[in-house]
Formats: sequence, structure tokens, C-alpha cells
Amino acid sequence: MEFNLKFFAAAPLTVLTMASASASFAADLGAGTRAINPYVELTSAQKTTASSDQVSNIGQFLDVQPTDWAYSALQSLIERYGCLAGSENGRLDGSRSITRYEAAALLKACLDRVTTTTDQLKRLIQEFQVELALLNGRVDGLQSRVAKLEAMQFSPTTKLKVNMAYIFGGTSYSGSGAQAVSSGSRNLYLPNNFGDGGFPTDGATFNYNLRLDLQTSFTGKDLLQTRLEAGNFTNSAFGLRSATPVSYYSWFFPISPNQPDNVLSLSRLYYRFPVGSEFTFVVGARLRQDDMLGTWPGTYPSDFPLFGNSIYAGSPGAYNLNIGPGASIIWRKPLNSSTSLVATGLYLANRGEQGNPGTGGLGTANAGASGTAQLSFVGNNWNISGVWTYNQSGVYMGMGTPLYNQPFTGATNSYGLGGYYIFSAKNKLYPIFNWGAGITQFPSGDAYNRNLAGSWYSAFVWPNLLAKGQDLGFSISQPKFIFSSTNGTPSDGGLAFDAYYKFTLSDHITLTPAIQWAPRPYGQLTNQITGSSTFSNLAFMLKMGFRF
Repeated sequence: MEFNLKFFAAAPLTVLTMASASASFAADLGAGTRAINPYVELTSAQKTTASSDQVSNIGQFLDVQPTDWAYSALQSLIERYGCLAGSENGRLDGSRSITRYEAAALLKACLDRVTTTTDQLKRLIQEFQVELALLNGRVDGLQSRVAKLEAMQFSPTTKLKVNMAYIFGGTSYSGSGAQAVSSGSRNLYLPNNFGDGGFPTDGATFNYNLRLDLQTSFTGKDLLQTRLEAGNFTNSAFGLRSATPVSYYSWFFPISPNQPDNVLSLSRLYYRFPVGSEFTFVVGARLRQDDMLGTWPGTYPSDFPLFGNSIYAGSPGAYNLNIGPGASIIWRKPLNSSTSLVATGLYLANRGEQGNPGTGGLGTANAGASGTAQLSFVGNNWNISGVWTYNQSGVYMGMGTPLYNQPFTGATNSYGLGGYYIFSAKNKLYPIFNWGAGITQFPSGDAYNRNLAGSWYSAFVWPNLLAKGQDLGFSISQPKFIFSSTNGTPSDGGLAFDAYYKFTLSDHITLTPAIQWAPRPYGQLTNQITGSSTFSNLAFMLKMGFRF
């Protein structure tokens, strides 16, 4: 639902509105008459004659001749009451004809101004009574629609956008450790044990996510973003307390164990505005890392969101999607007609709203802060971006193995490189290719002996493959895993595969089945978590998305 609330103004309809409506009625009735541009197409001769006149000059139209009595009667009304807008001297030209509908529109405009009724006026009304009746019907309808929309608007500068999704699906465990996890006997060791015990999440569920975006622009170039969000994913396989975090839904909500399900909460509040032609600033009391960047180096999946693994563009840690108060500066420098250099610097503090420097604040050691620098080259159909992010202790580092996601003290440095190329711009059988890779360096003396973690992904999208609005997508990736530690090289890696097919049912509704397989989601800790050496996870979701 998108209301452009700047469009309507509380003013009476002018003769221009009548003229537009009259031309539309003439076409509907097959009247065989043609009005001058912009209402219908003209002959070359008519275009030449009319090019220097304003649209509201009634002398531009055909049917009623200057020699007709009605033409002279209208001329008298116009001269007396000044009801011809846009004419140089408030008169009809006298050398050009007008359509009957234009004559009726002029008469209606004059009727709003007349103070006395004459025989000539009565004759005009009788002559154009059919056209006036049609015009009144159309104008009444327009006024009714305008009144309805004005009643709905709450701000002359704000749009409301709604994104909602129903998610039906679940996960299935396999391998020698599957039964132990599914039975609940390994709850103490599961990744969703937040101190109160974990649990299996391999049951089928029906969840939803709702986003209400209030987008306000005061200049047409700035954006004040306010987002309200609700969902009920917490205890599903796709949400915060999933036993297999690799199966997260990209927009699962709530995002904190302190937030209840089914409660509408403020999830974004920030302001983006340009300064000059090359700089943009973003500042907010609650925003996420990707809200602050000048570009995003990925287009997968085309029916976003689906499974969350691809949300990090191949580089969890560097793109950690930290959330809180922060600010960024973006510099966009055109290099030529098709390529721009885009640079971003940002600071974001997860606990920046807290006044106690021992637990939070801005610029403190306990802020849960991220500092990111991104440098990108962006073309019409391609993107390549490099990124570096410094993360303080306590920052969620993005999707990875349980060993990677263990808490850390000190600070980490993460680096990433990625982008995309739209091959399908030349041939729809060619895909959009997405790729990315990243590395994270842990501080020395890490409690879990971690040195380095790596990740990568490759993703392909074939838009409009079999029909318009039907997209096929596939990705293969390796979520963040530890590949170097102080006590050797751990066997922590595990692949993830996902695929989807999007059906566009209407301009506002999509239906997308998606599947994901992670043959080793627990990595190095598989035996510790499951009590066995093998464990895999197969996830399926059917998403019905609504956007209006």
C-alpha cells in the first residue's frame, strides 16, 4: 500500500480538469472528435497552429465553430465572468473551433461564477445538457475519489509501504545424530540454548512477518524512515531460537530474546539526506548496518527475503548487520556516464542508547560497536565492493558454525570482497551472477583458540525465466567457519545449498517455494552437540509475500 500523499491539494477543480475529463468522455463515447495535445493526438497542421498556445485556451478545439451562436454566447460569458484560464486576454481566439465537450466544460466553469440567469444562458444549458450531464458524472466521481484519498492521508509528505509474508515450512534432520537432537536428549548442547535449555525445531510451522514502513521526504531527495515490525518466528526453525541457525529466515522477528512474539515494535528510525551533489549522510537512533551503506553488493534472492545465509553477501563479520544508533557518510563520484565510485564510512553502536559506560554508550569500550569502511565501483549492470569492519566484543558476527559464533572478548577485524554481474541484461537465459568471500581475524588469546574464519558464496538468478515474474535462483555457500586456530586446523567447514522458484501472482502477491540443505551445519562441534559424527539439516519453506 503506497500512498503518494503529496499529490492532492484541497482546491476546486479548474477548467483544466474539465478539459481533461471532457476529452476522456469523447474517447469513451466514440465521438469522432480530436482535441489538441495533451489530450489526444493532432494532425501536423494542428500541432503547428497550437504549439504556441496554452492548453486551457478553448480556441484550440474543434466542433463548435466561431460562427455558431453558442460560440458567441460562450464568448460573452467568458468576457463577463473571466472563466477562461490561461488565455492571453481572457477571450476566445475567434479563428478556431472548439469541441462540444470543451464548450460544455467552459460552460460548467462559468456556471460557478454567474450571478444572474438569462435566456441565453438557459439556451446554452439546454444545448449542451447531454455533455454537461456526462461531465458532471465524471467530475463528481473525480471529486469523490479525491475526497476519499484526502480523508485517508495523514501527512502531505509521507508514504506507507507494507511488506508482509506468510511462511509455511519446517526442517528435517538426518545423520547418525539426528535422532538424539530430535528427541531432545541433546538440548543442553544445542545452539539455541540461551541459558534456559535448548530444544529441537524440526516441526512444521506457520509464521508471519509484517513490516510497516513510513517513508517521509521533505525535499524529494531526503528520506526519514520509520519502520514498525512484528512477527512470531522466535521458536521456529526459521527464527532466533532455531536449533539450526543456518536455516534462519532473513527477516525473522523478533531479533532479541527480550522481545515477545506478535508485538508491533519500532525497528528502524533514521534520516538520510544529501549534502551537495556527491555526499549523503545517514543518521539515526535505530538503524542497521546495511541501511547506512552506499551500495549493497548482491541481488540474491530476487524475491528477498528467503533463507538468511545470502543476506551477508558472502562475508559475515564484515557485513554483520549490527543494529543500534549510528551515522554514516557516503561519497558517490561519477567516473563516467555508466560507472561511479561509492565510498562509505560508518559507526554503529548496538548499545549506544545506554548511559552507563560500563554497559553501553557511544564511543565506549562496551558500546557493542562496529566501524565499517566500504569502497565500491558500481556500473549499470555490475558491482564490485570491498569492505572492512571492526567489531567490538559482544557484536553478533553473522551466520556461521557454532564454533565461529561462540562469544569473544577483545575486538575482531573482518574483510570482504564481493559483487554481481547481470548477464541476463543481454539474454534472459543468462543469469545474474552474485559472488562474495570474507575473512575474520580474532584477537589473540581467544578463549576458543580461534585465529581466522572464512566464508564465501556464489549465487545465480534467472529472472523471468519461463514467464514474466517467474524467477529461478540457486546458491552454494560456506557459512563462516574457523579454518585456523592456535591448536591446529579445525575441521569446521560445512557447505549450504539453497534454491527457489518465484511465481508472481499479481502486482502485489508472490508465491515462492524454497529449499535448503546443509550437510554439516555444526561443523567442528558436530559430535559435541549431537553426540555422533554426522548430522545434516534439510529445510523447506513456502512463502506467500504481499507488498502494497
